[in-house]
Amino acid sequence: MTGRLLRGMLVFSLMGTMWQGPAFAQETREPSTSAPQERAEKKVDLLLSGHLIGFFPQNEDLSVGGNRIPYTDVRGTIGAGIKFDAYPWFTKKILGAEIEAFGLGGSVRAPRTTSGTGTTQAQGSLIAITTMYNLMLRYPGETIQPYIGAGVGSSTGILYNADIQRGNVGLSGTSGDYAFAYQFLGGVRAFVTEKLFLFGEYKYFVTNYSWGSEGAGTQRVKLDFQTQIVSGGIGWSF
Repeated sequence: MTGRLLRGMLVFSLMGTMWQGPAFAQETREPSTSAPQERAEKKVDLLLSGHLIGFFPQNEDLSVGGNRIPYTDVRGTIGAGIKFDAYPWFTKKILGAEIEAFGLGGSVRAPRTTSGTGTTQAQGSLIAITTMYNLMLRYPGETIQPYIGAGVGSSTGILYNADIQRGNVGLSGTSGDYAFAYQFLGGVRAFVTEKLFLFGEYKYFVTNYSWGSEGAGTQRVKLDFQTQIVSGGIGWSF
């Protein structure tokens, strides 16, 4: 009797172990760790854009040999440019740097007048090719990004088809000058897709050109060039 009881308890114990084993293994299985990792955030925002430019000269001070030519009229036409911006992670993509190059065309005019000091007149066409290095501050919004900036650089002013005269000092033909320039600017970008954006911009630009004059030794023809520039364009974020 005792032997039968012991054999029955042993069989019951083995059956219980076989029934509990798979369930226990299933309960203790470790959760999967194969979920995909989030994409690493970009360390630098890079923006490349092109734009058309209109400019409106504010200071039209043209002088020959230090003597101002009155009633000077500097007029602008449409220009174009390209810009490249970089906003690094360590500034939280708020502070960045920009390099831009743009070209402008225009004309210089002053009426012909005659007085005791001689004849005064001005006529010529102007091309300005400029490279600027700007420090930029923006709001890094996903759709709208207003920004401001300031920069310095250089501008090459080419005066051609020129006929400028004051007294016995004059300039004719073509002459070029490489001058220091600075500017202040502000604008806004609007993203139409995740990468593609449109933008509008205003800037105040200043430079001073000085051209060599014929037959007058060291005397120069100078143009104090200060202008408002309005531009608009399209760009791509990398």
